[in-house]
Amino acid sequence: MGASSVLASFYFVSGIVMFFLAVTIIRQTGRSAASWFTALVLFFASFGPLLGAVGYLLEINPREGTLLLKNLTASFAYVWEFFFPSLVLFALVFPRRHRVWGFIRRFVWVLFLPHLFHLVLLIFLIGRVNPARMFRSVADMPVSIGAASAFFQRLSQLLNVFMDLLFRAHMQLFTVVNVAYAGFSLLILVGAARSDIPPRVKRQVWILIGGLGLCIVVFSLARLVSVLEWFPGHEDASIAFINAALVIGGGSIAYAIVRHHFLGLRMIARRGILYVAAAAIFATVYLVIIRQITAFFSRFSGGRVEILETAFIVLFIVAFQPVLARVEEWSERVVMRERRDPRSRMRVLSGELLTMIDGKVMQERVGSELRDVFETDEAELVIVHDLLDEYEGDPGLRRAVDVLCGAGEPMLRSDLLESLGVELPRKGFLKRGAKREIDAAVAALPPGAKRLARYDLLVPVMHDVECVAAILLGSRREHDRYNSEEIALVSMLASQVASSLHNIDLLKEVVEKRVMEEELNIARSIQQNLLPSTPPKLDGYEVAALSVSSQQVGGDYYDFLHREKYLAIAVADVSGKGVPASLLMASLQATLRSNMDRMERPVDLVSKLNRMMGEAMAEDKFATLFYGCLDMDRNVLAYTNAGHVFPMFMRAKGRLDALDYSGLILGVIPDYEYELHSLAFEIGDTLVITSDGVTEAANAAGEFFGEKGLEDLLSTLRGRSAAEVRDAVVDGVKKFTGPKGAGDDLTILVLRRTK
Repeated sequence: MGASSVLASFYFVSGIVMFFLAVTIIRQTGRSAASWFTALVLFFASFGPLLGAVGYLLEINPREGTLLLKNLTASFAYVWEFFFPSLVLFALVFPRRHRVWGFIRRFVWVLFLPHLFHLVLLIFLIGRVNPARMFRSVADMPVSIGAASAFFQRLSQLLNVFMDLLFRAHMQLFTVVNVAYAGFSLLILVGAARSDIPPRVKRQVWILIGGLGLCIVVFSLARLVSVLEWFPGHEDASIAFINAALVIGGGSIAYAIVRHHFLGLRMIARRGILYVAAAAIFATVYLVIIRQITAFFSRFSGGRVEILETAFIVLFIVAFQPVLARVEEWSERVVMRERRDPRSRMRVLSGELLTMIDGKVMQERVGSELRDVFETDEAELVIVHDLLDEYEGDPGLRRAVDVLCGAGEPMLRSDLLESLGVELPRKGFLKRGAKREIDAAVAALPPGAKRLARYDLLVPVMHDVECVAAILLGSRREHDRYNSEEIALVSMLASQVASSLHNIDLLKEVVEKRVMEEELNIARSIQQNLLPSTPPKLDGYEVAALSVSSQQVGGDYYDFLHREKYLAIAVADVSGKGVPASLLMASLQATLRSNMDRMERPVDLVSKLNRMMGEAMAEDKFATLFYGCLDMDRNVLAYTNAGHVFPMFMRAKGRLDALDYSGLILGVIPDYEYELHSLAFEIGDTLVITSDGVTEAANAAGEFFGEKGLEDLLSTLRGRSAAEVRDAVVDGVKKFTGPKGAGDDLTILVLRRTK
């Protein structure tokens, strides 16, 4: 009696632990397939010990009315066999998803069909129906012919024997199905253990393989004992072996998987204990208080209390989850001493990281807090690209970083060293001299790899699929190693660090963009000041000009200088756009203005510009320039062209001509000889000089405005003022290109003789 009570208590405790561990896993990390299947395996593994404990209790405490409950328990005793198909699903997704998973993920229910059929057979047929008498009705059929009657009797006997053999074979051979499921799971896990997975995970998989192997052996012994009818107590021994197999299988999974995939064994166990404690408190309150209230109500009112009991049960179910949340919060604040508990301090640190805008400050804060929390002399947060820059060209560091980032999860120093090919002591790290051997192996590594390998725990900081940083923790002053819960806490901190670093990068980009915009605005203002603010007021001539940059600053340039009877005009286009083009434009403008002593001699001036720009410009840079000097007494423009777009000359008499001379662009051949040309102005004649931003402007269909478009537009503008011609050309280009815009700097200068 005493041994049975102890065994029942062991079954009950084992089942409760596995059951609530399964529930806690679903509550905490229930979104992944591995989490669900792990919980499913633990749930069905807990079913056997729990039902075994109930069966023992019913046997040692027989009472009136327990027969039905005992029969019901016996009917569902085989639900635990769903442990085996759940185990197959678990092996297909842990430690990484097997290639078969992609094919069967939508048909996982097929794995449960044999066991579902088996369960239905057990509930409704086996033990309920005598297979030797199932077809007795066939023999009792009223048949007048004697031969037919004999035939049906023989047929009934044959069918009854067949069903009897089928039932017996099913009960004995279904064990083979379970062993096959477990063996298949074992084979998948062995293949995963031999694949390229991190060393720590590999060790945990081998632990799991050992547990499942032992589970199969014990389960096979259970079935072997069950057929030994001559063995005294063979049924009880078989049940004991089955429950032991389930405890071994579920226990090995709980030990190996919880440490790797979830938040750490101690943390999960703590939450499970809180869950059980809250449930026990609710059950105690119900039994001690609520049952007394309902009994009091029934005794004095004489009415039925089923409705009142149901209402109380519903109320308890509704209140259970909020109360459990409060219990967890209270345990964190009071039992776990929030100010000193590492978990709480990591939560506070995570909150601080959300407000940090400086990466260096974050690195110092994280390192300082980790040194204090984990009592270590070495702890730091390193940025991967900074580390690679520090040890540029060190292949050892590059390989170590690849190993850490490829794992994507926390690594112990031993795991890193194994991945780097370092041979470690075979008898474990607790033997005398093992630490000295490891330190000697680390000292032999290249400087970069040594930088990482001197730390006991390395946690990569992953953003999306990229490793952006790493949290490094050195050896502890009072503890040998970091436990699973502490590793989980640092992993959660790494996730927050990744988000904070990403936010800092985004903020830095925004700040840099705004600084750049401000600098460009300043550059645009400077560039606009380089261009003439207003055209000169001339007697008999009018000038209008405009330059529109495709970006905030551009490479187009126009200028006019008035001295006595001379008016110098220039339009230039520097290759490229943006800041580089604007700088080259400023250089061209400064060079041009510094040579205004030659303003009335266009060829001399442009030739000198060509030599000076050739010395100043890079080989892939160039500039075009149209330069002319107008003698307002003679009404003659002397000009030359260094590769610029042909200007258009609108004569007052109606003809439209292109000034089709063009020399070589500036800066290519220093001694190039430009030609001098002249143009006589009559009253009403207008000269229009543009950059290629006008003729090469394109619309949404890819068509260019072109010289033809410019000629057609100018032919409609005879008699207009210089400003009107300028504005009409700019508006015409804008209408042609539409919302797309010109795409290039656009410059136009118009010179018109009025009298």
